[in-house]
Amino acid sequence: MKGVLKNGRVILPFSQKLFSRKFGKKKGDKLVLSPEEAAYLVSKGSLEVFSDSGVMEFEDIFPLTDPIKFFVYEDLRNRGIAVEFNSLNGYIPLHESEIIETRKLERFNNKKLAIVDSEGEISYFLVKKFDCRGKHTEDLKKFKAKFANGFFVTDNRDLFRKYFYGTEKGNRVVLSLFEALFLIEKGVMVTDKSFEEIFDYGKSTIKDFEKKYLIYKDLRLRNFMVKTGFKFGSEFRVYEEIKSVSELGHSKYLVKIKNRFTAFELAGDVRLATAVNKTIVYPILKRQRVDYIAVRRTKF
Repeated sequence: MKGVLKNGRVILPFSQKLFSRKFGKKKGDKLVLSPEEAAYLVSKGSLEVFSDSGVMEFEDIFPLTDPIKFFVYEDLRNRGIAVEFNSLNGYIPLHESEIIETRKLERFNNKKLAIVDSEGEISYFLVKKFDCRGKHTEDLKKFKAKFANGFFVTDNRDLFRKYFYGTEKGNRVVLSLFEALFLIEKGVMVTDKSFEEIFDYGKSTIKDFEKKYLIYKDLRLRNFMVKTGFKFGSEFRVYEEIKSVSELGHSKYLVKIKNRFTAFELAGDVRLATAVNKTIVYPILKRQRVDYIAVRRTKF
């Protein structure tokens, strides 16, 4: 099959065979191909393209393409997906260096990101809104705790053993500022510091403390148990339910707080989470409300 390069498009006699496979746009008795479609067909030996200089090889057509879109288009076609070039069937092509704003991830809900690396290889990621709820329940009685240099200490060992609050040290439990504030707001923890004093201390010692506590509290109110995600390079790790520490299962989600990141960083976050059998979740703050986006690796 032969076509002619004209005004940045390749035009050939209408081919029902190509059109039925979702190549090109029909214009009268012609079929008009994008440079990407033409480059793909030339690479497969299914099309010859002519210009004023003669026959165009793949390396002559490729500079006319958007290379990121071409790599995604080629990969999907090679996987047997009859993808239309203009829409790419909803796939979002991104170069690994492209900056993504977290709040804009919502635009990609139920879509797949096709991230192209520096060698033209593709990795696919599914983006979905996260609106899950946990099953964690508690029956806490009032208890006392004492402030100690950014932590709180209590002799209520059931906090750790039954519900996984804090860390057990000897015959005491040491709580974080996030846990302490939440338990004070629940009305079960009594301490020598007011809520406001503790909150101000957190803001003065922990970067983005107010934002982090808002997210921690929101997850807790969704009936998740929330612990630090430091070992996994995230702010929090999240458990659906804690029956007791002796029956402790794996956390299901990692929550990472970012305003923006590169597609390369997103891929790294997802791969780390997948390697430890978890899903990465990004919170999006909207005044005093928190929405979430989950990103998972997918085949294509």
